[in-house]
Amino acid sequence: MSFRFNLRRAYFVSGYAHTYEDLKKIQGISYNHHDDSSIKDLDIVKAIPMMMRRRLNSSGKMAVAVSMEAFRHFEIDKVIYASRTGETKRCISLLRDVRMDGGVSPTEFSASVHNGNIGVFSIISGFHGETTAVSAAENTLGAAMAEAYASLCGEDRTRVLVVIYEEDLSNNIMPIPQKVFYNGSFACALVLEKWQADVSSVGDFLTADSARGQSSDAEREHYFEFDYVRDGCTDPVDFFRDLKFANPDESDNHDGKR
Repeated sequence: MSFRFNLRRAYFVSGYAHTYEDLKKIQGISYNHHDDSSIKDLDIVKAIPMMMRRRLNSSGKMAVAVSMEAFRHFEIDKVIYASRTGETKRCISLLRDVRMDGGVSPTEFSASVHNGNIGVFSIISGFHGETTAVSAAENTLGAAMAEAYASLCGEDRTRVLVVIYEEDLSNNIMPIPQKVFYNGSFACALVLEKWQADVSSVGDFLTADSARGQSSDAEREHYFEFDYVRDGCTDPVDFFRDLKFANPDESDNHDGKR
């Protein structure tokens, strides 16, 4: 099963040092590469009101920050947050608190739910449209893209914001059988539209103009195909680093696949 999209813009904030040179070519704003301890110093993170920022972990800060950046530039019909790790660190901390003294912080508890970050985004941005938070273990990327595709099939939705974010769990005791380690927390916001088969030319996504966010509307149309079976379990950063874009007139040749 394949889903076809037009990627209008992508925003990344990450601790993935090894993908820096590749990822900085494929987003609409300057690629931000910092370790987790310096995430709070990023300008797009500082734009989050202080009271709200305190409720977010490092990946949550990045997720809300890239969401706000996308929301500033595009009209969005639906927002989808996707994370495999979610609030794992916070939940582990809460369990330790229960074990130690039998109580938990109400604030920490309210922030531990999977849709907590998207709730913060909707409050800050004033977004009143539909929001969805998804998690599907190693298939989280696939679940997010399936949700986006299904949402765009509706006649009343033309643009969906998909935010994929993960927490670095390398220093934590994992309560699940399969360990999930990322090279630093990261978040990416994808502004997705329907595949428009009547568009005749898309140009090259990996251009200097695209990297600087100065391309025209036509140059920002980047068509790709997501294969649910093949790509669903892929690391999100690796998927978009290796992604190749297609001319929609050549869709039958599957040039949008990696």
